[in-house]
Amino acid sequence: MIQERLADPAIAEMPGREALPRKSGELVFHDEWERRAFAMAVSLAEQGRFAWADFQQALIAAVAEAEGEDPLTPSRGYFESWLVALEAVLADKRLLGE
Repeated sequence: MIQERLADPAIAEMPGREALPRKSGELVFHDEWERRAFAMAVSLAEQGRFAWADFQQALIAAVAEAEGEDPLTPSRGYFESWLVALEAVLADKRLLGE
């Protein structure tokens, strides 16, 4: 029997610029590394390694930084900003080696 895993609403329903990219309601990943980065962040938050709210704030900052002066032409893609945010949170929590 396959058990369906329900997403935490704080993760699944993030609003605004940090909202997860979707198409017809389904998450959109263009490359396998994006799926893995997403899964790592969610898993580490679920394990209590960091609060999801901390990651969300780091993601907001990373997306804003990438958008700079022109939100229509960001300097990096959404999941690249996701990685920037994950690295920032892991470094802040001292969970990231040099």
